[in-house]
Amino acid sequence: MLDTKARGHEDTKREGEDSAFVPSRLRAFVVDWGWPLKLYAGFAALWMFWAAWVSSVYPHWAEEAGVSVWPPSAPLGAWLERVVLLSVVRYDVLWYWGIAQYGYEYREGATAFHPLFPLLMSLTGRALGGNYLLGGWLVAQVCCMLMLLVFYRLVRLNHDDGVARRAALFLLGSPLGFAFLLPYTESLLLLCIVGALYAGRTGRWALAGLLGAGAALTKQPGAVVLLALLVELWRSEGQRVRWLDVRPLLRPLAGLALTPLGLLGWIVYRTTLGDVVFDWRNPSTLFNALLVTPSFNQVWKEYFGWPWVNFLLAIEQLQTRPYFYLLINLAIMLVMLALTLAAAARTRPSYAVFAVVLALLNLSIVYPLWPYMGIIRRFTIIFPIFIQLGVWGKSRAVTALVLVSNALLWALIGSMYVRHAFVP
Repeated sequence: MLDTKARGHEDTKREGEDSAFVPSRLRAFVVDWGWPLKLYAGFAALWMFWAAWVSSVYPHWAEEAGVSVWPPSAPLGAWLERVVLLSVVRYDVLWYWGIAQYGYEYREGATAFHPLFPLLMSLTGRALGGNYLLGGWLVAQVCCMLMLLVFYRLVRLNHDDGVARRAALFLLGSPLGFAFLLPYTESLLLLCIVGALYAGRTGRWALAGLLGAGAALTKQPGAVVLLALLVELWRSEGQRVRWLDVRPLLRPLAGLALTPLGLLGWIVYRTTLGDVVFDWRNPSTLFNALLVTPSFNQVWKEYFGWPWVNFLLAIEQLQTRPYFYLLINLAIMLVMLALTLAAAARTRPSYAVFAVVLALLNLSIVYPLWPYMGIIRRFTIIFPIFIQLGVWGKSRAVTALVLVSNALLWALIGSMYVRHAFVP
């Protein structure tokens, strides 16, 4: 009888604990997903309406398939494709679309684009009956939502909920934040980067290495996350290392080795396509072969140079043939560079290494014809900028300034992208 009563008491206690546990898990889910989902839904709807309206005023790509934005027309599928998809078929979207359908040999210069995003675009497109454009758009939307969630959780490891919310808001609402909503690599790339760092900071080094490999297979800057992961590894495990005894680091390093192995696998595949050329007597050619392809120079005439080369080219062009595209790129680049340095001086060492190295690489890509083309999008991946803005945003004046300036630039640059007047 006593045993029966005791068991009944324990069952009742356990049921009470379970009923208390479920709401706590639900609350945790709402806290984690609530703000990222609201941000994504709001900006996705805003971008869809803005891009559709601009493209109706300035139709370009195949005259937007001959379908008007308003009023809604039949068939509904064609109208939705016009409103959601056709207004964003610009620039690199066409490259990824082609690679997803036909592979890397369909067009000279295709191997300049890393494989993970077009692979996911191809798989999703095949599952949708051959609609590769819709497949790429869906991949970007899912990656954007997950990226916001992981970024939000990463910020909360060091800051309160207010900072995390503002950081995510400033990231997606930044001047090139709409790129996360396009069939571009940015949402997948930043998802892999912040995911790798979150996994590393929580001690899951194999997952960190795997996500780092995903970043390296998405775009060239993704490989930089390995440096940040190594700094995090030393900060968390370095105190356990004794003289010439690195055994505590072996398993984490084995996990992180997945990142360079992923990049190496892509380089080997590129070699089979005849797109890796280097000369052992010239170390710079080996550096170019590891990070970029000869296509960058052969097709676009881009190359790596000292960071000040681009700046001198930009100043020269402003003096000889000034144009608005260069002026806005140069101005926003200087602001984001200053924010990068300010964030690097105040953030974790691993984030600082990532920010500074990536900024230097961004500044070192020289494109003589259009200096700093795409520079704003490259700086948008430097996530410590937005964490620092989130910290500064505790001041209402700072938050207002950031929101207003971002909104104006977001609308302006977004409209220029849709009009084929700006390469993001």
